[in-house]
Amino acid sequence: EAIGLAAGEVFDYNRENFNFDNDQRLLKEKTRLQMQCERFRLFRADISDLVELTVSKMNMYHAVAALLLGSASTLYTEGRMHVPGNTPPWYIDIYFISIAGCCCYLILAVWLSMYASVASHSYGVRLRTRFVRLPIPSLAQLSAITAKFQQFESQGVSNILRVPFGPKGTNSWQVKAGDGPGVDALRAAASSP
Repeated sequence: EAIGLAAGEVFDYNRENFNFDNDQRLLKEKTRLQMQCERFRLFRADISDLVELTVSKMNMYHAVAALLLGSASTLYTEGRMHVPGNTPPWYIDIYFISIAGCCCYLILAVWLSMYASVASHSYGVRLRTRFVRLPIPSLAQLSAITAKFQQFESQGVSNILRVPFGPKGTNSWQVKAGDGPGVDALRAAASSP
């Protein structure tokens, strides 16, 4: 009877040890997954910051160029030269040609700043959606990091009834290969971007 009680205590001890080790492993994997998600959130925030820098600058250039284009258009259509005396016609021609050239360059500046803003924003969206997706684990990956007491029971009698602090040292619990892709497969799948 004493041997049965001792075996029951050793079994309970090893079962609690298996459960504790599994809880620790699960907590470690959960923390690793959370840290990996946070790392990718930081990558996404960095991309957003870089893209927003270009977009805000181009929007500012767009607004300034549009205001200058409005002023140049007003000068071209309603502007009068108030030069005392008789103004030669070639001088007025150069004046209107330079304002027309200014309008052409300002139209080009408005168009290119708008294009750069849209291109930068769309490239940032492409980076965030294709290359820096959050590494959310699948259901199969989450199932792979959990353990069942059935795995404890399939360890064999020598591990189940191991004497604490005995000659075998600490337990190294084995996970059966048929129970899912395993923790190594989870790490490999989660580390790939």
